[in-house]
Amino acid sequence: MKYNILLNHRAVSHYYLLHDNYITVVQVLQTQHPDNNGILLKSQKNSLDNFTACEGCDLLLPVVEAPPGHSVVCPRCGTTISRRSTHSIAKTLALSITGLFLYFPAVLLPLMTLESFGFKGSANIIDSIVIFYTNDYYFVAFMTLFSALILPLVLLSLVFILSLQLRFKWYPLYLARLFRTYLKLEEWAMVEVYLLGIMITIIKMMGHSEIHYHTGLLCFILLVLTSLAITTVIDKDFFWETIERGGKEKHQQQQVEFPDRDATTFVTAAERGIQVCHTCHKLSLSSATTCPRCGDGLHSRKPQSVSRTWALVMTSIVFFIPANIMPIMRVDFLGVADRSTILDGIIYFFHTGSYAIGLIIFTASIVVPMFKIVGLTILLLSTHPRSTRYLKQKTAMFRFIAFIGRWSMLDIFVIALLTVLVDFGFFSSIHAAPAATYFCFVVAATMCAAITFDPRIMWDKYTHYAKTAHD
Repeated sequence: MKYNILLNHRAVSHYYLLHDNYITVVQVLQTQHPDNNGILLKSQKNSLDNFTACEGCDLLLPVVEAPPGHSVVCPRCGTTISRRSTHSIAKTLALSITGLFLYFPAVLLPLMTLESFGFKGSANIIDSIVIFYTNDYYFVAFMTLFSALILPLVLLSLVFILSLQLRFKWYPLYLARLFRTYLKLEEWAMVEVYLLGIMITIIKMMGHSEIHYHTGLLCFILLVLTSLAITTVIDKDFFWETIERGGKEKHQQQQVEFPDRDATTFVTAAERGIQVCHTCHKLSLSSATTCPRCGDGLHSRKPQSVSRTWALVMTSIVFFIPANIMPIMRVDFLGVADRSTILDGIIYFFHTGSYAIGLIIFTASIVVPMFKIVGLTILLLSTHPRSTRYLKQKTAMFRFIAFIGRWSMLDIFVIALLTVLVDFGFFSSIHAAPAATYFCFVVAATMCAAITFDPRIMWDKYTHYAKTAHD
């Protein structure tokens, strides 16, 4: 369950600006679970460690420790501030060991065998990458290699090392760098998208061929479930706190003064000369250039956020056109080539009665990329000083865009499997077509655009105009 910090923003801002003790004005919404009073506030000193800043709108808030299994949500924009999990280190360690045991049979063993007219074809992840590469689709091969093969192993290895060292209370200096690397790479791993691609491939071919399933498929399914479980049980805030407490280098807690301020205004971190680390969310003074906890570079706002995001969105638009107009797949049957676009594949599923699969591919391959491009354009236009309406909804849209970015790779993974399964020489074979490369560029560009965009810029304009109007 998510707990909103119940705030009258103006009362809270005025109170903790003037007093050390703010516990009486920060409560927790417990309408559904009124018997749960496990919400705690940390020490009421003006140390930066006792405050946090929202990633979505930069609102400065006192640190709240929610009960395990619950989340604390920003009352202004709805962004999740923190989420607690019980026995996070032990669970993460057990799941990472399980994932490492499953990884190699999942990627090395055949997933399935397709049999048709006396021909047989087996597929695993490595085979599909090799075929992309040998057919000169280098960027498609790289994206598949990176997202479905290399990164899952890297992430499992990193989280295993982290949880093992924290479990036995070993705190080497490189531990923070490892966790920082894990957090920056985790959104690019796409094993769950590949699994959905496997399911769509099975449904597409089961009416034309006989399919035999192998141990590799079971291991891959378990690997995906394990990876999803890790993202659920890992308590990132607790990991960072444990790394910081156990580190050899102790940093003096920085004190911040909150001068008197009118009670009708919001207080953001930037206004108080504070900046939040984009990686570990630790607060530091604006004069700092490096985060004392994770070592990442510090910036009050992401550098050149608007210009970089505009460049990536325009790149996505340029590549989106050939990705949908040009053929993405070529089917050779008895020497005759039949090329199809993304839309042709969707129409095929609707004609054969597979409406659910056609809808999934239509959503992932056309709706999602268009929604990301249009949505990011709206967000960029909202950085204009006069565009301060519906900011909470726009921030929620940004979170959704960041979440769905990886799912656009679905069509590429389906083609990757089909090129390996249907390789019957002159009789019949399936190959990737030029649009696959353009489509991968669209996916990569939109994902990078979501990373470079800083939603706090929208709220900066709102805060400025709200205070100007009040003055």
